Amino acid sequence: MSDSLRQGWGRGSATLQVSPEALAALAAELFEGAQITDAQMLSGGLANTNIRLDLDRSPGSVVLRLAQRDPDGLAREAALLRLAAERGIPAAPLLHVETDPARLGAPFLVLGFVEGVMLETALAGADDSKVADLGYAVGELLAAVHAVRFETAGFLDADLAVATPIDAGAAGLRAFAAAMAENPVVAERLGGARLTRLMAVLDDQAPRLDGWQGAPCLAHSDANGSNILVTDAGTHWCVAALLDWEFAFAGSPFFDLGNAIRPPVGDNAMWLAGIDAGYRTAGGTLPADWPDLARLADLTAWLDFTGRAEATPALIADCCAMIDRVTGKA
Repeated sequence: MSDSLRQGWGRGSATLQVSPEALAALAAELFEGAQITDAQMLSGGLANTNIRLDLDRSPGSVVLRLAQRDPDGLAREAALLRLAAERGIPAAPLLHVETDPARLGAPFLVLGFVEGVMLETALAGADDSKVADLGYAVGELLAAVHAVRFETAGFLDADLAVATPIDAGAAGLRAFAAAMAENPVVAERLGGARLTRLMAVLDDQAPRLDGWQGAPCLAHSDANGSNILVTDAGTHWCVAALLDWEFAFAGSPFFDLGNAIRPPVGDNAMWLAGIDAGYRTAGGTLPADWPDLARLADLTAWLDFTGRAEATPALIADCCAMIDRVTGKA
């Protein structure tokens, strides 16, 4: 496994190219004749195209986010950003939504640019004290996200109602894993022995997920080191923004916590302690064995990654390694 997950995973689609003329016309229309002084493609995302536009007037800098992976989900992402603003959850300000792809070749959002550094950058080479401080900030963030509750788990529509209910517990995890095991691509990439071992572990361990008695909550589902921006406030680190809400759904806290404790930082006891302290201080409730439950829930992501047609050898290797860790064969 690489020192930093996502290295070598590759994009699922090529970045969209937007002409300078189209960008200039958009800026002038939305921001009272503003002119673009600089345009930069932003790194980090593996599916959509994000372009920073620096303007000669307020709001100064914005991000053009073109929806490639799930164009129909753009209205839902916009609604989630509005919800985040209402609930005081740090996120990029939503400035404009356009669901018609005609103008730029894809539906898009225009977001306020948020200053900060990627969490994964801030963590690189950090001492234990800084790791714990950053973990505390992430714990507070996730507690705020998970404070948004739903009556049932499932996938959300543009009004943030549960449109497709799901089982977010043991039965759902085992059913999803069984379905993925029947996928010929997944079977070839993981191998029969690994899949047999995985299903046996899930039969034994997945029921632990059903011990969680909390109500279904908002799960961002992509709260990784490249989607969390942090800033140094002098006496402590804080989260500036949680980005890329396209995968959010109603589930359990363990989906986000599993993402947050992926290696290499997830192997640091100070990181786990920081998340735990921040989450509880912010009003969140967790069982003592939450890291184990989080790693179980995170198997849904690794199985999904394995089945993607565009998965690179590096991504497949990380999927195998993560499944082996959970099943005790790493």
